[in-house]
Amino acid sequence: MAHRRRLTVLLTTIVVLLGLCTWWNHRWSVLTHVRVPQTTTATIFLPGSSGRWLSLRSMVTSLNRPHLATFALTAHVSFAGRVSWQQRHAIRANNPLVPIIFKDNTHPQRQARQLLVVLNQLHRRYGINHINVVGHSSGGTIIYDYLNNRSQAPVTVRRIVTIGADFPERTPLRRVTPSCNWLNLAGTIGALDNDSEVPVATVTPPHLHTWLPNAASITISGVMPVPFGTHNIPCYMRIPR
Repeated sequence: MAHRRRLTVLLTTIVVLLGLCTWWNHRWSVLTHVRVPQTTTATIFLPGSSGRWLSLRSMVTSLNRPHLATFALTAHVSFAGRVSWQQRHAIRANNPLVPIIFKDNTHPQRQARQLLVVLNQLHRRYGINHINVVGHSSGGTIIYDYLNNRSQAPVTVRRIVTIGADFPERTPLRRVTPSCNWLNLAGTIGALDNDSEVPVATVTPPHLHTWLPNAASITISGVMPVPFGTHNIPCYMRIPR
């Protein structure tokens, strides 16, 4: 009898694990047929407050596919701002992905200054001249503060996607950056009838559209996934193509 119970528990566990694996793979099956141009433009990933590698892991590893991008480098930034690099693959025309992990991960303005060091090294050591940025939560504030700093790395920021970023108490950007495309996502997820920590009224930084003409904000409502283009996703500006 005990043997039968153990066998039942084992089989149930196996079925559950197989189900979870199938579900997890199905989540990313949409990427199977996606093809994008391969360039040397690096995409850097900035975690939110108290965020570390686990905050970025799923997104980075899911995009790490030959026809999409290559997880090439990880930048580890110490409290003092010293950068150490962990290289996984060579930098070439393979859409390199570069997560940045800050030891001091609760002070966006300091992290923005440290980001300057990271980008300078990314340029000097690996020949990166152009970047895209993905920032979650206060990761969006980090790139916003970086763009507002007087010192800039010799690297062009082409595209920014911020997810759930509210840019608290930020002043307008100091310079016009017409070549940068910025998309900010926020809103109600899971039909909770609230905006959690990201009120819709705060998702766009002050005068962002003045200084970044190719900027857009999307407010997402309802249960994910939400069909694109429905009334649940009001677009405040056009989304750059």
